[in-house]
Amino acid sequence: MEILRLKELMTLKGISREELANKVSVSVTTISNINSEKNLPTIHLLLQIAEALDVDIREMFVSTKRNIVTQSEVDKTIVLLEESLKILEGRNVD
Repeated sequence: MEILRLKELMTLKGISREELANKVSVSVTTISNINSEKNLPTIHLLLQIAEALDVDIREMFVSTKRNIVTQSEVDKTIVLLEESLKILEGRNVD
């Protein structure tokens, strides 16, 4: 199971990798790497992507349209957020 629903949301919104990359000022390769989970986005980029796709950030992880969230989905989300926070904390060190 994928951590992020980026591919699914891009398809639902009818937006290409190129369009999304332009909207959030990253390369198409970056979007492709996020789609294939070679790289995970920072919280900042994740927020930009959610805004560009006009979705609640929670929709990036699990569909808010359904009533059940599995523990596996929660665990994967926690890992992604912890990794992103570590990256952000490292950037704020003087």
